[in-house]
Amino acid sequence: MPAPSFLLAGATLLILLFEARTVISAPFNGSKWTYGGPDGEKAWSRSYPFCGGQLQSPIDFHSDILKYDSSLATLELGGYNASHPGIFNLTNNGHSVKLSLPTHLYIRGLPARFSAAELHMHWGNPNDPRGSEHTIAGKHFAAELHIVHYNSDRYPDAATAFDKPDGLAVLAVLIEVGPFNPSYDKIFSQFQNIKYKDQKVSIQGFDIQELLPDRLDEYYRYNGSLTTPPCYPSVLWTVFRNPIRISQDQLLALETALYCTLMDDPSPLEMVNNYRHIQELKERFVYVSFHQDQDLVAAGLSMGIILSVALACVLGVCLVLAVSLWLFRRRKQTKKGEDNKGVIYKPAVKEDADSSNA
Repeated sequence: MPAPSFLLAGATLLILLFEARTVISAPFNGSKWTYGGPDGEKAWSRSYPFCGGQLQSPIDFHSDILKYDSSLATLELGGYNASHPGIFNLTNNGHSVKLSLPTHLYIRGLPARFSAAELHMHWGNPNDPRGSEHTIAGKHFAAELHIVHYNSDRYPDAATAFDKPDGLAVLAVLIEVGPFNPSYDKIFSQFQNIKYKDQKVSIQGFDIQELLPDRLDEYYRYNGSLTTPPCYPSVLWTVFRNPIRISQDQLLALETALYCTLMDDPSPLEMVNNYRHIQELKERFVYVSFHQDQDLVAAGLSMGIILSVALACVLGVCLVLAVSLWLFRRRKQTKKGEDNKGVIYKPAVKEDADSSNA
């Protein structure tokens, strides 16, 4: 090969290697993207093609797509139900609040061992507190917690696993308003220390299972994606059926305390509405560990029941009208009969007979 051609080929190879290294080592959420504006959700697929692809999350859980799977047993968690003497790092990453987790927390019973990496949250705003990503029968919840795990049997860390088809498993907890929650306050009470992007604080480790619902045997399971760019379809989702409750004041703190921008930014931007909208299902099914006819608490009444109740109401009204009309007619006929009893009929006398008597 002539020297100029050899040099050109070598330079091309170096460029390709550099580009590949850049892609592989790109941070989890390192490129510029937002939930609104010119870099918002509608623009994600231009920079991150997977965001416009298959198996995207979140989705809506409605009865037409749910299939009961008797093999889905109670979720088994290792290392969760214990106090942790170590330190957790809490960070404002500009998109959410993120808590780094020790890898000795893991999920059992999946195709592989999935070790914990982090948890983060999604929420709305004070005027529209419907910030959950997943919905049940079209119903949004106030917020949603995600605990991210990676396939530690095959990959050394989450950064290596997050673009692999079998790389991640995420536990999702739906959140609604209720009484004060002391477990969630271990995170919320630190918001003043991480108000701005890239601020961090170390907090005392605690029992992460306190953040989960009591019933670990009732959940939705499906294959989906990251809900933030680059939206890799690499997530085995487990969304718990039963929500967790936090107080109205705690939700308000979540919706108002944090900013997407740096502390010295002249135009601070509040961290609100950091949730992705519902994605197309595209012939997927969701497997559930419970029977569908029991799922009325979290989702409200199903459309079928609503239609049945509506139909019953219409039939009831028609029946009442029919009976009322029958009673009205019967009463009218009875009254007419009673009026006729007081009339005395006399035979008519012919005029010519009257004249002969005169």
